Amino acid sequence: MIKRTFTADIETEIKVMITKDEYQILFSKGHNIHTQINHYYKITDDLTVRIRKMNNEFFLQYKVSNDGVQLKGLKDKTEYSMKLSESDYLIIKNNPEALLTYLKKEKTSDSSVVYKGTLETLRANVTLDVSMPDAEIDMNTYNGFTDYELEWEIDKKQYYKALRILKKYGIDINDRVAGISKYKRLIQSYI
Repeated sequence: MIKRTFTADIETEIKVMITKDEYQILFSKGHNIHTQINHYYKITDDLTVRIRKMNNEFFLQYKVSNDGVQLKGLKDKTEYSMKLSESDYLIIKNNPEALLTYLKKEKTSDSSVVYKGTLETLRANVTLDVSMPDAEIDMNTYNGFTDYELEWEIDKKQYYKALRILKKYGIDINDRVAGISKYKRLIQSYI
């Protein structure tokens, strides 16, 4: 039986949109290639959760913003994650209100579980600099759209070094959309 508790991890990452050509060049250097399927559910104005299926494993996850220095494209959040069994996944998929039980929340007048959509990601890790953690590149498909994104989990002290490395690859975050979550892009696709 899978233990139903959340783990909490600080996630500090650069998020920047890249072009299809940039994605293909970086993908040719990729490793640890896998697909993720994310199902998004809005619980309250302040809480959206996702159910992620990855390599036949299932996770219930949500993120909370941390207060901190605002640097372009840098997201500083705490990600809460709980591993689910496949039967838990199916219970939630067929009865989204069950999410309240997993989140240990009571149904209130300002909370209701609303399914917001699915986004599928083909992800690869890429080594951009051997002295830094690997970056992740994503091809995301949702609601008839496809986009390409680079996410790079770094230490805040590595921010300017990471920007210099990205520029070597022709990726200047000042000239692009940066910092927008997959969920927000999914929601914008309905407009």
